[in-house]
Amino acid sequence: MQVIISTPSPPTLPGYIAARERIAHRFRPSGILDVSGEDRVAFLQGQLTQEMRGLAVGESRPAAGLTPKGKLLFVACAVGLTDRIRLLVPATIRPLVLEHLRKYAVFTKAAIEDRSDELLRLGLYGPQAAGLSLPEWVELLPGEREFSSELLVPVDRRAEIEARLDSAGSPETPDETAEVLRVEAARPRFGQDMDSTNLPDEVGLSEAISTTKGCYVGQEVVARMRTYGRVNRRLVSFRFPDGPIDRGDVLRRPEEETPSRIEAGRVTSSVVSPLFGPIGLGYAFREVLSGARLVSVARPRLAAIVSDSPSA
Repeated sequence: MQVIISTPSPPTLPGYIAARERIAHRFRPSGILDVSGEDRVAFLQGQLTQEMRGLAVGESRPAAGLTPKGKLLFVACAVGLTDRIRLLVPATIRPLVLEHLRKYAVFTKAAIEDRSDELLRLGLYGPQAAGLSLPEWVELLPGEREFSSELLVPVDRRAEIEARLDSAGSPETPDETAEVLRVEAARPRFGQDMDSTNLPDEVGLSEAISTTKGCYVGQEVVARMRTYGRVNRRLVSFRFPDGPIDRGDVLRRPEEETPSRIEAGRVTSSVVSPLFGPIGLGYAFREVLSGARLVSVARPRLAAIVSDSPSA
């Protein structure tokens, strides 16, 4: 008698196939801050980890703001405009960033304007996004990680851009699907996968840090860390072969039953991907190599395989 063992089908997510194989979109809650004035470049040069000189109109660069101790204060995308530099920051920390920049801009010829209520940030997924015809009032930006490209659209023209996307066959991506796509692409979320306790090198923000520019807040700590030492932990991707491990769970080495330091890693994001199965993001200590197997402290039967590359 032949016994047939069936395996559960991967979950289906609304808009997932469209986002990966065709075109889809998502309105991204964001803070949008414009820095203008003749001192705008010099001012941001001293505030951000990224080189601000030579930022061309339409060019975007990842950046971060640090505390004097070198910890993350905020992350941003800096966009060059004709008479200003636009900073796109996570919506959750917009008030903090706005207050911080205005505080230090007082004695400079730089002004900080909050445009968050005037513009919408729209992320486009999928290979067909490149062929989308856009009106002149849309600001096109390069995409990051899971996004093919991004758009900035005036709030009062939302209905127009939605109609154009609808005619192009682009569905709006639900929150659950967007979260899966984010974790597949290993894009950390501020306040969940990274926060003010992290050094930028722990989160893999090397592209946001210039190694040649002049002084900025926290630079000494960043330079000293890169010259004389390494961070003790790093952001990694996880694969959960035995089933999902919850966000917040501590991980340990399976062979260490009573180690002196039990924590070898920690999960900060956990999803079930239709393509990859249970996966996540989190931290692994320096001595934990890519490919290593860790287990949940709370549920030792559940394993986490460490990867320094995104699942996708």
